Amino acid sequence: MTAERSEVTGSPAGTSWVKLEKEALNVLNELWAKISARERLMVYGAAVVGLGVLVGMILGTKSYGAYGISISVNYFTAENAGLFALLALVGAIATLAVIYLHVAPNMNITWPAPYAKILMGVAFATAACAILIVLMQLIRAGGFGPEPPIFMYVADVAVIAGGALLAYAAYLDWTASKTVV
Repeated sequence: MTAERSEVTGSPAGTSWVKLEKEALNVLNELWAKISARERLMVYGAAVVGLGVLVGMILGTKSYGAYGISISVNYFTAENAGLFALLALVGAIATLAVIYLHVAPNMNITWPAPYAKILMGVAFATAACAILIVLMQLIRAGGFGPEPPIFMYVADVAVIAGGALLAYAAYLDWTASKTVV
């Protein structure tokens, strides 16, 4: 059997990338249909946190130099703010993982705590990390040194908005679970 460009290597004959992509989109649409509006809000919040951290790490850098010597300083990840940015990113990814494990087919998980409480704990931890990022950066920028790039503050707003969205949606999910029980 010769593999043509449209065939996937190592797969049954006649399976094309297009067919596999359509199947993956169908699975994604099925999973998306299973989650509630509050969980969708959490997915959006996690995406905003991830995008904010990425923008901050890329665009929060400023270069200084003179006489052939230059340095680049990333204000977004300076000192402990970078650690909390990564913790916020891990919290966003953990939220997505918990939601996926809850709605994925053939998954029967015995949760150590109620599902809504797990989501609320991770979401509030992510929001707390986002607030600590901003506080550390404002303290650092206000006290000394040159003015950080404006994109750092745009990334801060995105991370805080995503963390707040996660926390709000998790709170709504938790209150909904309390009225059902």
